[in-house]
Amino acid sequence: MDLGTDLVNSLLIHVVVTALLLWPAYRLVRRAGLPRPWPLWLALPLLGPVIFLVLLARTPWPVLPARQPKMHPRERLKRERAASPAAAASE
Repeated sequence: MDLGTDLVNSLLIHVVVTALLLWPAYRLVRRAGLPRPWPLWLALPLLGPVIFLVLLARTPWPVLPARQPKMHPRERLKRERAASPAAAASE
């Protein structure tokens, strides 16, 4: 095999893999509320998937709820009891 056919085969494999990954990546960013052009990074050979994954990992996802502050189990139990309907009815 010569260099030309190796290059063509590599590019063909890249195009097929990119085509298979674009739809799930687009659905992921759409459902997560992230910018929709991000899956286009997958079209870049070698670094494209890495850039896409770094963007996904390092960007806060707007759809996710805010984290609740960690508290001691006793404090959490006190707050749950205070918020329960039975506690409000006994007052």
